[in-house]
Amino acid sequence: MATPAANQKNPRPANRPNPRTASGATQRAARPARKESARVGARPFQMPFETKNMTIILIGVATVALGYLIMGMSPTMSFAAITLAPFILVLGYCIIIPYGIMYGARHYNKTKRDNAAAEATGSTSAIS
Repeated sequence: MATPAANQKNPRPANRPNPRTASGATQRAARPARKESARVGARPFQMPFETKNMTIILIGVATVALGYLIMGMSPTMSFAAITLAPFILVLGYCIIIPYGIMYGARHYNKTKRDNAAAEATGSTSAIS
């Protein structure tokens, strides 16, 4: 014959508390509430590309499309399909689009560096 504990699905000794109940030492400590003041300093999302960047990138995409169009429309072994279209594609993919992505990065870094320097000098003058 089987014992009553063997018939149960999950036998547990009587002196051991059930962790699913909110009794005794097994109760977890409450998490501290999040401070709302931490969210106040969040800055809004800023688009990393300006209109000039997007214009240059779109010119690059148009150049790439023109390269594929020339490659598809010209005869198979022609100058346009073998030489001109690949040159236009490389120009679009490797020069124009990366230039559009990186355009203004030097200005952005210089402005960021100048702002950091201004904050550093401003904070030391406020202390003295």
